[in-house]
Amino acid sequence: MHQDLNFTPTPNGNIAPANRADPFRDLIEKLNSAGVRYCHWKSNIRLLESLMGEEDLDILVHREDAEAFDVILAQCGFKPAVSRGGLTHPGVFHAYALDASATRLLHVHAYFRVVTGDSLVKCYRLPIERDLLGVGAVSDGVPLPTPEAELALFALRILLKHLHPVEIWMVRRGYEEVVRELDWLRNRADLQGAAELWREWMPASEPPSLESALAAIAEPRAWLRRVGLGLHLASGLRNHRRIGTIAAEVERLRRVGRMAVGRFRSRRDLVPRTGGLIVSMVGPKAVGKSTLSGELARRLGRELDVRRVHVGKPPPTLLSFAPRLLLPLARRLFKRERAGEYEKPERRSEGRYSLLYVLRMTFAAYDRRALIRKCWKAAASGTIIVTDRYPSETPGAIDSSCFDDAAIDACDSGLKRWLMRRERALYLGLPRPDLVIRLTASRETAVRRDATRMKEGGPDADAVLRRWRMETSAGFGSVPVVTVDTDRTIEASAADVTRAVWRAI
Repeated sequence: MHQDLNFTPTPNGNIAPANRADPFRDLIEKLNSAGVRYCHWKSNIRLLESLMGEEDLDILVHREDAEAFDVILAQCGFKPAVSRGGLTHPGVFHAYALDASATRLLHVHAYFRVVTGDSLVKCYRLPIERDLLGVGAVSDGVPLPTPEAELALFALRILLKHLHPVEIWMVRRGYEEVVRELDWLRNRADLQGAAELWREWMPASEPPSLESALAAIAEPRAWLRRVGLGLHLASGLRNHRRIGTIAAEVERLRRVGRMAVGRFRSRRDLVPRTGGLIVSMVGPKAVGKSTLSGELARRLGRELDVRRVHVGKPPPTLLSFAPRLLLPLARRLFKRERAGEYEKPERRSEGRYSLLYVLRMTFAAYDRRALIRKCWKAAASGTIIVTDRYPSETPGAIDSSCFDDAAIDACDSGLKRWLMRRERALYLGLPRPDLVIRLTASRETAVRRDATRMKEGGPDADAVLRRWRMETSAGFGSVPVVTVDTDRTIEASAADVTRAVWRAI
């Protein structure tokens, strides 16, 4: 028997922006109460946006407090994520939590070491954590570095982003934000104190002066001057490189390639540390499977690798490609052989199936198995797969084996019996989903929603009602099943679905 976890609907209503990032607020309170040594170490001009969930929360944590930090992260609902392509950096990791309204993920970008420099490879490991974690300001309960330390680090980071053409192109996009942040830091920091830190961080070299660095950064068109200063700075920091020049170039090319492929395929690089999973949306027609699977993919897919798949309509394989080309013609010539005809109770009670129908269902089972195998491989590699429908263990249920023992025994054709057994065998041993979301709604609601759909042949209330039993009888064995009532607004239903899936990750 499946485990049916009835999920209590959340009340409908808009969440005020100040309440949307509750996990962040909870995290800050617990870190402060536990005495964890940490700070929000960069881009503090956008700290409010970060606390609202609109930006990453970039936290530097004292290495000795790493264990306490991990425990508190978990208590606040944050779950670690890893790079599928190995694009993360040592001493740095990502963690996500679902915000209070279940509309998006909140991102903690945690550092135990200052690994910085260019945007892609981050070639330098700078031993300056003590200066950043020293007593500075506190904003909204969040400890910050001293303005002087943040200004010196900002200048260092910007110059080191001017050592490669790709990096120069990346930093020049939206450079007005760099100038705005520089102005904000200058107004807060003591320039002499920042210059002293600048020299302390590079004791074995003669770095360019902080004043010249700030002047070059303040002028958007002075990128050539920034390149020269960056090369000078890099020479003085060569003892702090964590990766050699040639290795860095190879790594940069690899990362650019991975990013280009990911963008072309609309794939994210980060996946849950606990691994991927297959989440299946099942339920009667017009209860919102496609709508809610799209909402789920949108909410989680901004940060994590998420793919949507329609298992009810698998793409053709090499075996079925040619027969599928004949389907439109077959539907016109053999109207009584359409799948909808076999869904009618009187036709199903006869237990008689034509060779054309048996062939079509066998091809469908083959295509469905091929698609599910691909989904399983992707989930095993970390991807969150969201499926519209899924084969169940109940013969006769929608998208499942069509032929039970009685139908096979009653068939008088050896060829059809062989195909029926083959169809059943294709469903046996298929990977099970990790979580089933069973969507429910009243029949009246389903019929009303179906009437609003733009589809060939127009709405069909009879089809909705006659398929109801087929689509509600599916059993999934020991797979966890969460029941969500969709007889409500899309926002309320989507929030419950997203919370249920996030708990399973």
